[in-house]
Amino acid sequence: MIALLFALSLAGDGQAPPPPPPPMIQAPRDPGRRPPPEAVGTGAIRGRVVAADTGSPVRRANVNLTMVQPPMTAGGAPPLNQNTVLNVTLPGVLRPRTATTDAQGGFTFTGLPPGSYRVTASPGQFSAGYLPMTFGAKKPSGPGSTDLGTPIELADGQTFDKAVVGLVRGAVITGRVTDENGEPLSRVQVNSVLFPGGAARGIRTSTASTDDLGQFRIFGLVPGEYGVAAEARGNTFVPPNAPPEAEEDRVGFVTTYYPGTADEAAGQRVRTRTGAETAGVEIRMVSGRLFYVSGMVVDSQGRSVARAGGTFFKRSQGTIVASSFGFSTDDQGRFQMRNVAPGTYRLTVRQQMPPGVRAPDGWDGEVAEFASMPITIASDLEGILITTSPGAAISGTVVFDGGPPQLAAGQTFQMRVSAQAAEPENSMGLQTPPPALVTPDLTFTMRGLAGDIILRSSAPNQYLKAVLLGAQDITDAPHEFKNGERVTIVMTSRASAVEGTVTDAAGKPVTSNTLIMLFSDDKTLWRSNALRTRRTGPDSTGHFRIPGLLPGRYYLVAMPSDRMTALGPPSDPSVFEALSKEAVTLVVGEDEQRQVDLKLAGGGGN
Repeated sequence: MIALLFALSLAGDGQAPPPPPPPMIQAPRDPGRRPPPEAVGTGAIRGRVVAADTGSPVRRANVNLTMVQPPMTAGGAPPLNQNTVLNVTLPGVLRPRTATTDAQGGFTFTGLPPGSYRVTASPGQFSAGYLPMTFGAKKPSGPGSTDLGTPIELADGQTFDKAVVGLVRGAVITGRVTDENGEPLSRVQVNSVLFPGGAARGIRTSTASTDDLGQFRIFGLVPGEYGVAAEARGNTFVPPNAPPEAEEDRVGFVTTYYPGTADEAAGQRVRTRTGAETAGVEIRMVSGRLFYVSGMVVDSQGRSVARAGGTFFKRSQGTIVASSFGFSTDDQGRFQMRNVAPGTYRLTVRQQMPPGVRAPDGWDGEVAEFASMPITIASDLEGILITTSPGAAISGTVVFDGGPPQLAAGQTFQMRVSAQAAEPENSMGLQTPPPALVTPDLTFTMRGLAGDIILRSSAPNQYLKAVLLGAQDITDAPHEFKNGERVTIVMTSRASAVEGTVTDAAGKPVTSNTLIMLFSDDKTLWRSNALRTRRTGPDSTGHFRIPGLLPGRYYLVAMPSDRMTALGPPSDPSVFEALSKEAVTLVVGEDEQRQVDLKLAGGGGN
């Protein structure tokens, strides 16, 4: 960790004070030291959690309070946005707090410094009838939700006592699973997949198991459209010395989509409503050929790896998160599996450190070498050779374009460089290395890199400008690093900002259930994790601000959050294409502050 400390010298004996010294870079803090004391103030937020349909109090509900944006300090506060990897300690920043409601559903947070706060409530551990909700939101929190509610703006010494959060009741899907003859099947796992706003891609949510009558009940669902699938999981992992299986044992149930098809695209969706039960979802399981998979795991030196853990992640066409099952190697590094359903998988293997052997520096836990590979199973696969690797190790240097950070007196912070999977949906099972700590000489090292990676970093009053691999700019170019490669992280203080107000068709400020998206006009950068792609929302007055922008041409659009989820996943270029037709265009120069007011887009132009 890096600590950058700016301090003013004091004059003495009537002499003119000397100029302030430049920022001093100190060695990282001892990880064992206690964190700085939490900021306190004189403000308070009080409220109640009630049932949205009856107004009755919800007892023992969990209430979370988070600071959305800390107040500005004399030296300026760093930007907080989705592309920032930030580890900052500033005066007035509050760590998240929690509370539990009393018998009247009441809660109180006191000792709050001025700032913007978000209050979210969820039912207690044993109360599954309600869904989490954020103050000011129109939609419940959960998968696919982008409604962040209305932040509470709290001044010094102010008490806000109208934080009433109404929890809505969750939806329920009930049904029955049978075999091809209509006989009930027990212990079958039934998965629900939410398709937000009718989107083509779904998000796996809740699961349930069938009882002795083949019945299932999936509860606590947000309202919307769901796909429902049943998996009759057999015992896939067997010891390498197990006897061979009979041919009749190689036919079993495959993943079946409601109402009874192995073709995911042919499955029907189930619509749910808040607080209502959708019954009669009958799934008749489909039988099919199951396969045998065997192989061996060796490390980067060619040695067999005993007791390595492997996982098969099954990908479906329309589900972001799919099912998985695993194995463990024997003392000779061998494994075998039976009853594996056909499909496309990603196989990952993680080698555990032997007892008494220290894990590589910077790694949490005891994972050493690992492997990841795509695999398609349409027949028996025997003798697969899987070779693990410790991943790539790289080094780098941080350069401040325009000079090092200018900090207020006593301001302390840390700087890190982090690695992100360029395509998270295709990185299942890969372990992301921990952020690299930048040393006092502004260098860093990072180990365990695997797959296509993008690098990100942040520092107070500084913004990421570029990531260079030699003369090549890889800021937004996914790169599979090789051992020994060196990068340069370029930070700049000459970043721009865009701010404005969002209004509806009647000219009134829009304060909630709204997504503001800014992205480059360069189609090669139409990805959710590109440096020039930003997402935010309006505050309680309809105002928004997007800091830390690099020069260039951009699209800027504001829309209801539900429209964004209906368009599809933000990583799909077609989503950017659709938004560009409703967005305003703007050119941002270097170190420029732009004012752009927006009308809420509703499908007919912005």
